[in-house]
Amino acid sequence: MSTLHAHLDESGDLNFSPAGTKHYVFAAAWTYSPSNLAARLSHLRFQLLKDGHDLARFHATEDIALVRNRVTGIIRRYTGWHFTAAVIEKAKVRPEFYDPVRFYTHLASMPLRYALRRIRSDTKNVVIYSDHPASQLERKQRELINKAIRHAANSELPDGVHFVAYHHPSASNAWLQSVDYCCWAVYRKWETGDDEMYRLLASRLAAPEVDVYADETVRYY
Repeated sequence: MSTLHAHLDESGDLNFSPAGTKHYVFAAAWTYSPSNLAARLSHLRFQLLKDGHDLARFHATEDIALVRNRVTGIIRRYTGWHFTAAVIEKAKVRPEFYDPVRFYTHLASMPLRYALRRIRSDTKNVVIYSDHPASQLERKQRELINKAIRHAANSELPDGVHFVAYHHPSASNAWLQSVDYCCWAVYRKWETGDDEMYRLLASRLAAPEVDVYADETVRYY
């Protein structure tokens, strides 16, 4: 009896104006064997702590280059997992989807759905993780993510496959830190043109990231 572990992350902001980020990215990373990579990252963190790096967790936007390179080196060499992402060019989002409820309901579960449609035939359980919210705004967003997760799982999983969704602090879960790196790599590629980390992690892509509004020509700002 196999258990799939799926981990979710997002990058960007919900400011739908030229002052906001150009893109929003949702990502999912999944594995049937979470312990091995988690142990390797835990070992790396203890090494770095010994060397004077004060790290409660790994986080791509906060980590210095030396740390990012070490983390990326570990997660790209571990083969027991995949990830994918959905990229939203925010200027192409119709104004009626600026409301977070509609935005998340419509788009947040796209990478998760991809993973759930491809589970192994012996899968009996699916555990879905996302980061624990810090602020009240993030808690509201997390409620929307949770609804999107449950809707995706209920609609995509075969009968007899049980699922549960957890919201944990990323410091408690090396895989939430790993999917953060994946999401950031895709985000950097699209937002700034910096594809260095994306190229390093590309071998773990189950499928190229989806440009959700690639066929749209109308921009709303």
